Amino acid sequence: MSGAAGQAGPVKRVTLWVRDAEAALRVYRDALGLQVIEDKVLAGAGIARMVGLEQASLRIVHLAAPGMDHGWVGLYAITDTKPAPMQALPRPEGFPRYGQATIVITVSDMPAIVARLRATPGVQFVTEPTEYRKTTSGDATPPGLYREVIFFDPDGVPVSLMEFVPA
Repeated sequence: MSGAAGQAGPVKRVTLWVRDAEAALRVYRDALGLQVIEDKVLAGAGIARMVGLEQASLRIVHLAAPGMDHGWVGLYAITDTKPAPMQALPRPEGFPRYGQATIVITVSDMPAIVARLRATPGVQFVTEPTEYRKTTSGDATPPGLYREVIFFDPDGVPVSLMEFVPA
């Protein structure tokens, strides 16, 4: 990290608390093509206390685009819990909601990725793929053709896929 003292960034990881790590992997690894860079299970009193339980195990799967040391997606699945199973918590509904975050991922070949997502159980599309043309240049977004689609992953997390074709 470079820059002024006390400056934050870039974002290292977005952590998603998931009910089923394998279902989440079918989206983020299999359909979106991110690579698993770490897959481990932690257990014990310290992990349980961290999530406010008496007993728990935590499966941590970190995924990233090839060669990236930031911008990771972390899938965190709490299992073997006492007093209550995490899977009993209700799934969030609706989009958009105040306080809700959306993961935005840059992609190439949107039609191929959308086809894989459509074949992935638990994925629910919020929008169909759409295109819009930006004709003026901005500080962060150049002119060109933008393609976007938004879907919910199996845990109800909104994910936006963006593809850019230069003008």
